[in-house]
Amino acid sequence: MHPYRRSYPTFLGLLAVSAFTTTTDAVAQGCIGLRSTSCSVHSMGDESSGGTPGAGDWQATVAFRWFESKRDFVGDQEVPSRYGMMVNDVYAFDVLATYGINSRWSVTLDLPFTAASRTTAYEHDGVNRHTMRAGGIGDVRLTTDYWLFDPHQHMNGNIALGLGFSAPTGDDAATDTAYRATGPVERPVDTSIQPGTGGWGLILQMQAYQQIVGNLFGYLNGFYTFTPEEQNDTEYPTADRAFSANFLTYRQTHNSIADQYLLRGGLSYAVWPAQGLQATVGVRWEGIPPADVIGGDLGYRRPGYSVSIEPGLTWNQKRFSVNLTAPVALYRNRQQSVPEEELGRPPGDAAFADFSILAGFTWRF
Repeated sequence: MHPYRRSYPTFLGLLAVSAFTTTTDAVAQGCIGLRSTSCSVHSMGDESSGGTPGAGDWQATVAFRWFESKRDFVGDQEVPSRYGMMVNDVYAFDVLATYGINSRWSVTLDLPFTAASRTTAYEHDGVNRHTMRAGGIGDVRLTTDYWLFDPHQHMNGNIALGLGFSAPTGDDAATDTAYRATGPVERPVDTSIQPGTGGWGLILQMQAYQQIVGNLFGYLNGFYTFTPEEQNDTEYPTADRAFSANFLTYRQTHNSIADQYLLRGGLSYAVWPAQGLQATVGVRWEGIPPADVIGGDLGYRRPGYSVSIEPGLTWNQKRFSVNLTAPVALYRNRQQSVPEEELGRPPGDAAFADFSILAGFTWRF
């Protein structure tokens, strides 16, 4: 058994999760190629504002996330980049439609979009910084969630289990101009800004909330996406350069189709219950593991994770909800990938964002 796999049962056991404040939950945190994912919205302890559609009802959500990554890490230590500053600038949108089969069971279709750019010298001639861009539809996700208790009778605490899949509808082979010493060439963009992964994913998610006292609630939410396919057919941007071919071999010349995860937990307080205004503060942990739970681990990936403090505000009304959060990174770690370990190489570097902005608007029909 690979040493990284031993931690999976513990991690998966932690995914007793809930999504009350944030609709868009992850998009490529810097060079760590974490794709866009979304969770449900639920108003804790307030049946009038809904959150879970009733039988035959619809709920539509538009969510947004932005970040700019420009701080380089090897392991958990910040380092100066060998090729000057690397900057990822990412704008991500999710359009979700949720249908209530009954008051406890719902189905959600999530259509993600991204527009991203990456400025670096590394993917070019190693001296001059240039920008490569990619955008478009991402990998579509279909999920279903089931509350263990009737939300209308258990407004002070509940748990939901979710299951779904992601389909490889996004472009995993987007290209742009790369500048070599010999002139411009058309190359795939870095995996962190590719709209799609090139593979199918199995999604497990859970949601939970519990009243602590009065208007104070605790929440926990998250997901894990399993990707059984090992690699796609897209080369890493510098795989055409001689130095890359000498030491990467096919273990890293093509992009890995990697698992991904998110875990959030914290406190929510109804600061103005009559107007449905809630303030939240929690911890957010998101990333890509060095090894997948199912399938092989070869191909190029930048495994790692960030841990952030996540303050936010949510405004719930009978027909709509608006939320805003701003996760601020406290800890970042670029881990060693399986090919790096097998080749006897230390972890490479990865750029992480200091903070991100997430916003969402939900309308209940």
